[in-house]
Amino acid sequence: MILNSLVLWAHVIGAIGWLGAAMVFAMVIGPALPKLSAPTRGEFLMTVLPKFTRYVGAFAIFTVVLGVGMVAVIANGDFSVFSLSTALGLYVSIGAALAVVAIAVAFAVAIPAANKLVKIIQTLAKNPGPPPPELISASNRLRLSSTAVMVLLIVVTFCMVASATL
Repeated sequence: MILNSLVLWAHVIGAIGWLGAAMVFAMVIGPALPKLSAPTRGEFLMTVLPKFTRYVGAFAIFTVVLGVGMVAVIANGDFSVFSLSTALGLYVSIGAALAVVAIAVAFAVAIPAANKLVKIIQTLAKNPGPPPPELISASNRLRLSSTAVMVLLIVVTFCMVASATL
């Protein structure tokens, strides 16, 4: 019982960190960036994005790994409790599948776009000139993928809360 509680709380704290970061970026930072001057925006992104992407990546992995651990602890060797024919199994399976999609989008699209954006801005800081087209492309990929991750994680949260009430 203690192990179950520890794994559950660690998983929930990881999920809060991951969803919280996605929400802050998609709802606050992303929309505010176009309102900043180009030099301010560049300085902000060079300072914040590298730390932010490490934070998001760590919490995403932490959350998914602990989610798997939590399933193992709850199942206690009997994974039939997570059968898709049960409400618990259905909610947990949908939530887990969407979490996997969210982590894939984060690591395949959002984090690489953020890293690309930082590299472009660093290059522009050293060699001023017109921004390359890749800057807008990376910025759009980051904005869209972070919004997609946020929406996916909100649905995951609904599924997990629903499963916890069963």
